[in-house]
Amino acid sequence: MSSIATLELIANIKRFAVPKVYPVQQIWPAFRRSAVMIILFIGNYGELRVLLTKRSRKLNNFSGHVSLPGGKADNEQETEVDVARRECFEEIGLPYDDELQKQGLKLEHLNMMPCYLSRTFLSVRPIVCFLHDHDKPSVQIKNLKLLLNPGETSSIFSIPLLDLIDKHNKREYLKKSVKTYHWGHLKWPIKHFYYPTKNNNEVTWLDDILDLSSDDEDLIDDMNIHSNGKDIKDLWGLTAQMLYDLANIAVNNANNNYIGNENLIYALTEFGGQMLDRKRTDWEAGMIVNEKDKNYEQVIPKHIYNHIVNEFKL
Repeated sequence: MSSIATLELIANIKRFAVPKVYPVQQIWPAFRRSAVMIILFIGNYGELRVLLTKRSRKLNNFSGHVSLPGGKADNEQETEVDVARRECFEEIGLPYDDELQKQGLKLEHLNMMPCYLSRTFLSVRPIVCFLHDHDKPSVQIKNLKLLLNPGETSSIFSIPLLDLIDKHNKREYLKKSVKTYHWGHLKWPIKHFYYPTKNNNEVTWLDDILDLSSDDEDLIDDMNIHSNGKDIKDLWGLTAQMLYDLANIAVNNANNNYIGNENLIYALTEFGGQMLDRKRTDWEAGMIVNEKDKNYEQVIPKHIYNHIVNEFKL
């Protein structure tokens, strides 16, 4: 894919209109605010790639998972962009604008995506940015100095964004799967994309960053993936869904009304009395561990729940 085509994808992402139906405080509630940054850049073959991390095994939540840089808001004054940018600096040492400019680089804010509901009942807002040469966006960057925080991030890598929708000519995953997960009586599609730990298509400046993961990668012998028993990185769940939706946005194949979970989050905050405090409610605590007697119908009015069910059938 040429860099011209890549810039067309960037333009499509910029044009994406985030539906603004609900007040921010109800879909990104004060005590459950989280944001992630989707950092796009041009790869070795002109393809649009996305930067991913693998979380440290030392973390209490989602340890060892492939993720996007991000985390929870420190206070109510932080905007979505503030949170994502701060977390990028803390987790992977991505410099702020002044330092990036000294390196001849620019992190361009493209757009925000709708909020997504995490399994731990956080409202997660993806912030989409394009990392490029300061003066020539179509030119591949050759170097970037990053420093991983060993307490949070064990390794960093990238994949082609269009891999997620099979629109990339040189797909890099070894295998993919889509399974349905029943959570609270709703059917959630769970996507998995299995990538090799050692990827010959990786950009040089990411390969040069010290890998802190040692031997903690996931083995794939029991996954029927033919790669001679090498290790893999499993991109799945909420991170995979966000990137899948963004890939569809990039090729103008997205239904704007059914990206993210803002209808569900609004129903939980406005009608269900959930996600309003730092401490999880008894219902939320049961849902997090998928207790059989807990479901969304218990806290959301029936007519609204039925509308949400139809969203999950699409």
